[in-house]
Amino acid sequence: MIRHGETVANAEGYAAGSFDTPLTDKGREQAQAACRSLECLSLKPKLIVHSHLSRARDTANILNKKLHLPMQENVLLSEQCFGDWMGTSWDTVRERIEAGKIPPKGESKTAFIERVMNGFVEIMGLPDEPILIVTHGGVFDALIWNYKRRISDVQNCHLYEFAPTAEKKEFPWEIWHHYTAEDGRPLRKIVEIGT
Repeated sequence: MIRHGETVANAEGYAAGSFDTPLTDKGREQAQAACRSLECLSLKPKLIVHSHLSRARDTANILNKKLHLPMQENVLLSEQCFGDWMGTSWDTVRERIEAGKIPPKGESKTAFIERVMNGFVEIMGLPDEPILIVTHGGVFDALIWNYKRRISDVQNCHLYEFAPTAEKKEFPWEIWHHYTAEDGRPLRKIVEIGT
């Protein structure tokens, strides 16, 4: 899975949620740079599934200029709808979510997790594997929250590889963070999953 590139909302520090916000020039550059991580994967994706929001779709299109894969849109993998909170500073929205508040005219954390998990069930039923999912930071959170776990902040256009593991039944994957060193070398490290 990969989070979309930087958006205007990211750069300006407000919560966009299900509101469409475009990639910045930096976000487009991040997507182009992410191609290096994809080239180093031992298992190459055979399909790209992306959210319907333009920031994920545009990131997927940039990545696919090198991959030349079939693409599929999945609306269930869009960001949480923050309703009346859209356009509010992200720090304020994060505090409200952590306090268990539900956004007026928006989606509760529980409803969001359920929607995202339904999206993953659909994807797991697809015949093309492995699949590259281009989505949103909140979708990463929802997947991890479903298992009553926490993940540190997922960065824009960094690749996260989910490797199934039988040893950790309470959380069924190891997550590897793929990134590029300053000298251009591809690196990967295991992601710590908190409780």
